[in-house]
Amino acid sequence: MWLLAPISAIIIVSIVTAILKHPKVKGLIGERRVRKQLRTLPPEQFKVLNNLLIKGKKGTSQIDHIVISPQGIFVIETKNYSGWISGTENSDFWTRSFYPFKTKFRNPIKQNWGHICTLKENLTAYTDIPYHPIVVFVGKAKLLNLDVKTDVIYPHMLFDTIMRQKEVRKLTHKDMDEIFSTLREASIRDSQTKKDHVSRIKWNVKMKEMEERVLICPKCGGQLVKRTGRYGEFYGCSNFPQCKHTVMLNKRYSVRRS
Repeated sequence: MWLLAPISAIIIVSIVTAILKHPKVKGLIGERRVRKQLRTLPPEQFKVLNNLLIKGKKGTSQIDHIVISPQGIFVIETKNYSGWISGTENSDFWTRSFYPFKTKFRNPIKQNWGHICTLKENLTAYTDIPYHPIVVFVGKAKLLNLDVKTDVIYPHMLFDTIMRQKEVRKLTHKDMDEIFSTLREASIRDSQTKKDHVSRIKWNVKMKEMEERVLICPKCGGQLVKRTGRYGEFYGCSNFPQCKHTVMLNKRYSVRRS
């Protein structure tokens, strides 16, 4: 019987650890850390909206945080990752390195561009609003080798990043109230719509990953280039003849990493 207590404790710790590592839970933890920072902003100067799902011309956008200020609108994308983060302003994917593994994820700056486009479509009465995109990495991520102009920061830097924006005042308090009400009313609360949004995002990411993956040789890491042979068009490794890996053009999406 004396063994049951430590065994139960180990099981409980394992379950709690697994729950905390779940992507949805990690996302919620990250967003709460950012919300805590946003609550320190002077309420007479800023209006904050969290976790908005808004419809645009090309579908829906899930926006983590929006801060409305006299100087414009701050659009905040949060990421809860560990490891070394690297990427550029315009690349489709960034890299997360966690020795000895490397994984890719969608460029969060480009995600924010999409969010801003959706906001503009919903705020057509305010064509001159400046938009200030910010990407916040929570968790244990280390931001290294980033070639970006957009603010990509840690949570403790968020307050100062927003407060240092000294652009000329563009919005009155009345404007801010109207924008706040417009966006809150535009927010979709239907659970099925939210599920459809998540499914669409996952599918788009999967297709882009497959497209990128097929252009990298799974054997040597070289570039796969399009060529023509007696059986038609195919992708061949740029390191030929050292590497003879090929993929028929009509089977592009069957390629997997080795």
